[in-house]
Order: sequence, then structure tokens, then C-alpha cells
Amino acid sequence: MAAPVTARGPVRRSPSEEIPVTRPSLPPLAEYQALLPRLWASGTLTNGGPYVRELERRLEGYLPARNVRAVTNGTLALQLALRAVGGSKGVVITTPFTFAATTTALAWQGFTPRFVDIDRETFIMDPELASGQLRRDVVGILPVQVFGNPAGSRELAALANEGSRWAIFDSAHSFGVHVSGGSLFDFGDASILSFHATKSFHTFEGGAVVTPSARVARSVERLRNFGLRASGDVLDPGINAKMTEPHAAMGLVNLRYVDRWIRAREVRVNLYRELLGAVDGVEFQRVDATRRNFIYMPVLLPTRRLRDRVFRHLYRKGIRSRRYFFPLTSDFAFVPQTARGRFPVARDIANRVLCLPLYHELALRDVHRIVRCLRQGLG
Repeated sequence: MAAPVTARGPVRRSPSEEIPVTRPSLPPLAEYQALLPRLWASGTLTNGGPYVRELERRLEGYLPARNVRAVTNGTLALQLALRAVGGSKGVVITTPFTFAATTTALAWQGFTPRFVDIDRETFIMDPELASGQLRRDVVGILPVQVFGNPAGSRELAALANEGSRWAIFDSAHSFGVHVSGGSLFDFGDASILSFHATKSFHTFEGGAVVTPSARVARSVERLRNFGLRASGDVLDPGINAKMTEPHAAMGLVNLRYVDRWIRAREVRVNLYRELLGAVDGVEFQRVDATRRNFIYMPVLLPTRRLRDRVFRHLYRKGIRSRRYFFPLTSDFAFVPQTARGRFPVARDIANRVLCLPLYHELALRDVHRIVRCLRQGLG
């Protein structure tokens, strides 16, 4: 039986017990239960109830951001942002080194992806290469802040603005990340967040569209509720993407703990880096942020063969890791041949990256165990 999840500290486990690649951060159950009687008394479970509205206000202060609109999940957040900002056709510059949802959301909304390679150190879309692909058919840019790294975001937003194109940032990994000179969520026309259970902040499942534009915020409000206006008529071809009150209640409780959880993750990341710094051939992503959220622990191993060997060795030892992101989304079967390319840097990173276990309750002695097993796998 798995060890219980608490909000107090590391979960103790026997040396032979499996270590997952991640596990949800959960607050004390009693604090969540304390919010439920209000739901039973009011009978309001969805449709923009008081907990959703309060969560949006709290998030605007925490991030900080001007307009936060909570939705069902991060994928729908991206689809709504694309609809609200970009319409439903044209070519969009994006990256192949990302989770499937970035590329599938573009396809769902009728856009054609044009992939560009990434920077070797930051793993983020290379602004210079993106600039070289801004032809007349390009309507927008969709960068991804991979592993919570906002590197290049300011430059990419400016690049879109110069050509009167839109920029939407896939910030699914970037909750709690800060940059110098303003809010991360002032870049471009909109950003999206994921509040999936495995993220540093979650609402069980959920997401949000974050935008500096009041117009875009109003459009998202309609689109997440079937396109309905207050009068009852349908202005836009919307969808049902509303966050429910029980999900928002979890978010409100988790906001009390998220900074504590991020600090705990930082301790574990720093220990990983200290222990792995002495291992030949191991490289780390360069993250450009004034405050990080330590959402993942990606490492680069010397070759794909060694990466896969380490992956299998860790698995045999009861340690779950993840080849994240692999393969490139440009290799997906539904992607047109004309959109595929070599992308040598992205392909090299995808072939060598491995995300090691990381969550706020991960015992420090387990970090030592994981690194020992990784070194064994490298041989």
C-alpha cells in the first residue's frame, strides 16, 4: 500500500518501495472539507459560482496578472485562447519540443503548425529562427515555456507585435514563475496555465486563460459557457469549459500551501544538481527567471542509447522516470509532411532528456538512491 500523502513533510518509504516520477501535492483533508458545507447549503456547484470567482481574484493577486479566467483544464484553456485571440485559420509558429496538447490544440482549432527549432541551453523556441519563419501566411506565435522556463518570452512577444501578429504563451508549466521588469503574464495577448493534479499548483484538474486584455477575457468568459451572453443569446460558437466549485475550492486551499511546496521542491532540485554535478556527461537546462517553481527535474544524458539504458535500469530498481518530451510533436502521424523537418537541436534534446522523480514529499534519501541508480545505469 502506498504511503499516505500529507502536507507536513517527506513521505517515508522502505528502500524497496516504488518511487513514482511525480505525485500530487495535497493539503490537509480537513481544510478542504471545511469548504464543502457552503456548497451543500448554496446548491451552487458550477456556472461561475463564488469559489470560482474567488479563486480567479486570488490568482490575479498571486501571479500577478490582470485577468484570470478559470476553465476545466489546460488543454481547453489553450483552445479557448486560440479561439478568442487567433480565430481559426492560418499558420502558427510553434515548437516541436512540447507536450502533445500544444500541437493537438492547434489542429483542433484549424491552425497549421510551422515548427522551429529550440535553443540548446534553454529548450525554448529560438527567437532568431522564429523570426526567419515569419512569412505572410503566419498569423501568430505559440511559444512553450518548457519546464517553467520563460527564457525568450519577451523577445518572442515583441517579434509577434512587430508584425501585428498575436502571441499566446503555453505557460502550462509556469505557475509561480517570476521574471524581472513586470509580470510574466503581460507578455503577448494571452497565456494559459494547467492546474492538473501533478502540477506545482492544482485544482484536481483545471486550467486558466490569463490575459492583459479585457476584451480577450470577456471573449473567454463567453466561450467557456457555450458562447452565451448575459441576455441568453449565443454570440460565439462556444463550448462547456467551466471550472466547477469543488475544483475551485481545492485551488483555494492549495494556494495556502503552494509556496511551501515550491520551497520543498527547490531543496530537492538543489540536492539533485549537487549530486549529479560530479557525474560526467550529465547536463541541465538553463532557466532564466527571478523566481522558479521547480516543477520538473530534467537532465540530459550523453546519448539516446545511454538515456534509454538509464530509463530501463531505474525502472528495474522501482524508480519511475519519464522521457519528456519524446518523441517530437512534429513526428505525430496527423502532422502534414510539409510541416515536418529535421530540427536538430530539438531532436537531440528529445533523444537525451530524462525527467527524474520530483515532488515536495520526496524523501532526500530517495534522491540519493535515485542518483546512485542513475550512475549505475550509465555504467
